[in-house]
Amino acid sequence: MIAARGAVMLVAVWLALAALGATAPDVQPSALRVMVTSVVALLAPLFWPGGAATPARSALRVLAWSAAAACLAALALRILGNPVQPWVRIAEACAMLVPILLLTHVAAALLEALLRALSFDAQSAFEAASRTVALALAALGSLALWLGPVAELLSGRRAWAIDAVLSLSPLTHLAVASGNDLLRNQWFYQHSNLAALQFSYPGLAELAWAYALVGLALALLALVFRLSRRQAGDAFRT
Repeated sequence: MIAARGAVMLVAVWLALAALGATAPDVQPSALRVMVTSVVALLAPLFWPGGAATPARSALRVLAWSAAAACLAALALRILGNPVQPWVRIAEACAMLVPILLLTHVAAALLEALLRALSFDAQSAFEAASRTVALALAALGSLALWLGPVAELLSGRRAWAIDAVLSLSPLTHLAVASGNDLLRNQWFYQHSNLAALQFSYPGLAELAWAYALVGLALALLALVFRLSRRQAGDAFRT
């Protein structure tokens, strides 16, 4: 099942990249790294096989699927780059993609388990969880567009508002790891009000700590959910 879904995702990723112009020879290398990693991050939760029967097997499935998706991104970058992307830059971009994939699929697995506990059937829970997480990731990635005007209004009293909006976006994280000045790209410069304001991107060390803390929070949430289900099962049996 994982192999079949991986093959379908491969086709979907390639079609999406072609539609975005990633195959054009004049694409800036750093922009290409952002493009490929963001497309893979958005499509991966839509094609992943879902949670398994046990938490341990679900965790292994999250790890395997995230690793496979990151490898797909790395191969796509190596193939599409003109000139060929160096492996060092590919590794830097994909190193940021990995925690995004892991947290996304952990969230999908937790939401799927929660929906099943609320009496959703397996297929409905899987589809709802996958789509919800993908939409949430897309919303976070586009924060600079839809939350930019609010950040500009708040920046008069709270100077950190603009940087906070940028720091919360996974797209910003991928751009930082790719060495790309995201808001200076032509499309963002034309469509995001933040491009004309003073801002600073988060550092890689700050992002590493942030992902570690979010991962810890999700792990604790998974533990609490598992313990609550076990207690509910014990109460039902007694």
